[in-house]
Amino acid sequence: MDNSDNRRKKIRLVATGGTIASQAKSRVSTEGYASSVIKVEDLIDQLPELAEIADVTAEQIFLKPSSAITEEDLFNLSGRVNELLASDDCDGVVITHGTDTMEETAFFLNLTVNSDKPVVVTGAMRPAHVISSDGTLNLYNAVIVAASDKSRGMGVTIAMNDIIISARDAIKFSTFKVEAYQAPLYGVLGTVRNGVVDYCYRPVKRHTTTSMFKGEKRQLPRVEVLYMYEGCSDDLFDAAVATGCKGIVTAGTGNGGTTMSMMKRYRAEDGSDKDLPIVVRSARVPTGGVSDPFRTPGQRMIGSGDLNPQKAYILLRFALSVTDDPEEIKKIFMEY
Repeated sequence: MDNSDNRRKKIRLVATGGTIASQAKSRVSTEGYASSVIKVEDLIDQLPELAEIADVTAEQIFLKPSSAITEEDLFNLSGRVNELLASDDCDGVVITHGTDTMEETAFFLNLTVNSDKPVVVTGAMRPAHVISSDGTLNLYNAVIVAASDKSRGMGVTIAMNDIIISARDAIKFSTFKVEAYQAPLYGVLGTVRNGVVDYCYRPVKRHTTTSMFKGEKRQLPRVEVLYMYEGCSDDLFDAAVATGCKGIVTAGTGNGGTTMSMMKRYRAEDGSDKDLPIVVRSARVPTGGVSDPFRTPGQRMIGSGDLNPQKAYILLRFALSVTDDPEEIKKIFMEY
């Protein structure tokens, strides 16, 4: 096991549910299973080998599919993780989580965790007890990553399928394959191979201890995500504006394209866009990001950089909790 000091590490396992905690109908049923029914004590019982890695203790913060996780759940999870990491009795935290929204929870934690101790999120694409279930090895490797001194200061990571990915860069790329999570734009941070953690890169964007949003529960303004496609109208945009939305993220075409009428409203020379919500143009295209080739200072429509719509949604809500200045929000998107 990869651990550079001789002290036995104390790792806290925080369980939330997901496929890793699901029971299949048979050993060959990889879909249509009973979601989030296995408690954390049973996950631990499946892995007596964890005792060889570290002192692992566990708790069940909630037990639900990740698609059902709420904002309150996220703040409760973040608060509990911060509480655990502040103790000398905890050297790192592993979180078991459903894969549907794993990237969102990991990114949320990357913004709000106030510690440089390892926080590792893991899960499974196949339910427990089926042939070639991936959850047991993923959990084993996640504990190895959390117990490694090399993981300190790396921010929140996702450890699945033998790779370690920054929470910022992780994207779910498949609805059923075990290699679902990838980092297509910049690559993985490292690997876990035969119990050895090997990092090749470090994240340079602001996270955890350098985040302005760390360690504090806050009121997050309402933001909506709108999907762009051929022939789409402004009806949903207009509805979001009419109901008081403070921000909008577009899952745009190509380099974050929106409808032409939206573009015109945000590029109005008479300043009429000052009463419109901030729009962050993201892209439905999985790699490449969104630039701002035609943006003028003060304009309330900005690019997301390389954050996908679901992560741009999270960051925009946090940004709007501290400022409504488009230049400041653009700076936040550049830094995070």
